[in-house]
Amino acid sequence: MKVLRNSNEIPADIRSVVSTGTFDGVHKGHQAIIKKMITIAKQHQLQSVIVTFEPHPRVALGKDDNKLKLLTTLDEKLSIFERSGIDYVFVIDFTPEFAATPYESYVKDFLVGQLKAKFIVLGFNHHFGNKRSGNHDTLIKMGAEYGYQVEEVNEQTEKGVASSSTKIRALLDNHFVEEANSLLSYHYSISGEVVEGKKIGNTIGFPTANVKIGDCLKQIPANGVYAVNVEVENRLYKGMCNIGLNPTFENRSLSIEVNIFDFERNIYGKYIKITFESFIRDEIKFKSVDELVLQLNRDKQTVLKKLHE
Repeated sequence: MKVLRNSNEIPADIRSVVSTGTFDGVHKGHQAIIKKMITIAKQHQLQSVIVTFEPHPRVALGKDDNKLKLLTTLDEKLSIFERSGIDYVFVIDFTPEFAATPYESYVKDFLVGQLKAKFIVLGFNHHFGNKRSGNHDTLIKMGAEYGYQVEEVNEQTEKGVASSSTKIRALLDNHFVEEANSLLSYHYSISGEVVEGKKIGNTIGFPTANVKIGDCLKQIPANGVYAVNVEVENRLYKGMCNIGLNPTFENRSLSIEVNIFDFERNIYGKYIKITFESFIRDEIKFKSVDELVLQLNRDKQTVLKKLHE
C-alpha cells in the first residue's frame, strides 16, 4: 500500500475505485466498504483508493469543543487499511479552505480528474463536500456525465445495533468494551510510552507500567479496571489495566496503569500497546491498602478467567 499526500504523487496511469471519508475506527461499516472496493477492483482491473482526512474535519473547523475523541490515530487507520489490502490511501490536509470546496468540484476535479475514478463506493447515508451537500443521489447524477458508477454499502449492524464511530465511542465511555469490540470486529487498543509514576504498585506487589498516550484526541475507555492483553516489543502478555484517579491514594490526575502478568523487565521509555478485552469493575476508594491488595488479587483471578474464556 502506498500513502499519497500530494496530487503529483498520483500515478499517471491510475484507474480507480474510490471511497472517501474520515473512517474513524475503521469499524464493520467501513470494512464492508473496503471489501466492496477490493472486489470491484479485482473484477475491473482497477486500483483501490481510500481518500481520508487529517486532521479530523471537526477539529480543523473548530467544532470539537474539546469533546471529540477519536477511535483511531492516522497511523492506526493506515495500518488497518494496509492489512485490508487497499492499494493507495490519499491523505488530504483538511483545512477550512478545503471544507469550502463544492462537492461538484471535489468529484469532477479530484475523484474523476486526478484519481480517474471508475467506481465510487460510499457508506449508508454518507454526505460530503461543502455543507455536506454531496450524497448518493448527487453522485449518481454526476456519474452519468463523468463516466463512473456508484455503489452504496448498506448499514452494518450487530445484534440490531448499527456500527458507527459515534456509537462505539459511546460504548467505550460507558464501560461496554466487549460490545464496542463487536462493532469494530477487532479489539480496541491504545498505545503509549511507559513513563515513571509514583511506584506505589511496587510496594504492594502489583507493579504497573504507567502509560502516557501521545495523541490527546485518542479515545480512552471510561475509568475502571479492565482485562487486557499487552504488546511489549512484539510479544504479547496478559494483564489488568486501571484507568482513573487512584482514589485510595488521592491522586488528582488521570493515569493509565497496567499490571503485566509474569513480567519483571524495566521498560521505561518503551512503547506498549494495550488491547481491551473486558471490563472488570469500577474504580473504588478503599479504606486501607490491605483492602486494596485483597481486591487486586480477586481482580487478577477474574482477569485470568476472562482472558481464558
